[in-house]
Amino acid sequence: MTPRPTAKELAGALGINANTVLRAMRELRNEGVLEFRRGRGVRVSALSPGAAEVTELVRRLVTAGDRHGYRRAELVHMIERFG
Repeated sequence: MTPRPTAKELAGALGINANTVLRAMRELRNEGVLEFRRGRGVRVSALSPGAAEVTELVRRLVTAGDRHGYRRAELVHMIERFG
C-alpha cells in the first residue's frame, strides 16, 4: 500500500498552511468526495457520478430547514412525498 501524505506534508509540498489543507479536506469530506476513516486515514470516496452535486443540495436543504425551524424528520417526510 502506498503511504499517503499527512496534511502537514501536503501543506509543505504546496507551500501553504496545514490548517488550509485541513479545512479543504473537511469541505471535500462534507461534499462526499473524501472519506475519513479513523486509524486508516483519508481516501477518495467511491461515490457515483453526480453524488457530489446531490450531497451539496442535501447540505443546502438541511441548512435552509434549520434556518426556517424544520426538524430533520420533517425534511425526510417532505422528501418522501416526492418519491
